Amino acid sequence: MRAIFATDWVKTYRGAPALSLDEFAVAAGELFVIVGPSGSGKSTLLRTIAGLTKPDGGRLELFGADASAKAPHERGVAMVFQGLALWPHLTVRGNLALGLDRAVPDRTARAARIDEAAQALGIGDLLKRRPHQLSGGERQRVAYARALVRRPKLLLLDEPFSDLDARLRRTAARLLRQLHDNHNMTTLLVTHDRTDAHLLADRIGVMARGRFLTSGRPDELHSHPTSAFAAEFLTDATVLPAEADGKTAQSVLGTLTLVADAHGPVLAAVRPDEITIGADGVPGTVSACEFAGGAWRCRIAMDAAGTGALEIAALHHEALPKGARVHVQPAATPRTLLTEDR
Repeated sequence: MRAIFATDWVKTYRGAPALSLDEFAVAAGELFVIVGPSGSGKSTLLRTIAGLTKPDGGRLELFGADASAKAPHERGVAMVFQGLALWPHLTVRGNLALGLDRAVPDRTARAARIDEAAQALGIGDLLKRRPHQLSGGERQRVAYARALVRRPKLLLLDEPFSDLDARLRRTAARLLRQLHDNHNMTTLLVTHDRTDAHLLADRIGVMARGRFLTSGRPDELHSHPTSAFAAEFLTDATVLPAEADGKTAQSVLGTLTLVADAHGPVLAAVRPDEITIGADGVPGTVSACEFAGGAWRCRIAMDAAGTGALEIAALHHEALPKGARVHVQPAATPRTLLTEDR
């Protein structure tokens, strides 16, 4: 069953397209993560699904029912906003209770549901505090609890980790995955951070200019990208022009193996971890090396004629001095052909 199915879903601002989706679908029970640069339409998509922003056209089905004209509170959706949007004048209990009376009119039942959500998130002893008395991680848990207390079928999250440091981001992401799995929800999360996407997603969708360029499982998009933009955005791959003849192609890195027959000009991606710096391969000059946590990420300007200022990124076990002459060689992994969508 599809939790979300949008067709011809369009939104413009001052004549400029913010969303232009022919079709967008998320399966029930799926944790779908949308990544892309700022201004790509990610948050606009979330807000139109939640009913907070009206699209200019299209149809939206939520769990098989037409939701295009439904009010936000009629859609069975909960949303965690960027910055979390907790009310500073209310206690944690007050934040969790806000607006809940519509769904749970009985005061005793409402209090019990709040206590249940607080217990699930480990914030039972924080219910009398106000947001300014909480740490960043505690505020994150309160935001999750405020969504969970409504028992939504669909949970939408807009950059929920943006105010957290790296350690808290990982903790909050793991907690979100646990909540998703334990409460039988469908989750749609927006982020510009590919690490969040790889850690959380059942499926990733890459957006740019108001549309999806590609989608797939994290491991599929990592190993076999089909979009030049996605290859660069998700993996720091170098997108190489090449000349194909059957299942091989000639590039600045030498011969590349392709997964399918092709002829003429093509594009292929080579990730930094697929490049070996050693005695064999194609010559180049080190432009810079940066420590990337466990390895050095070096940029190599290639010598081959006709490549202009083309540089490739490669991981190496030690830093190399700027200007050093090296040889590089790509792994023999067969490569998918990329669509030029940058």
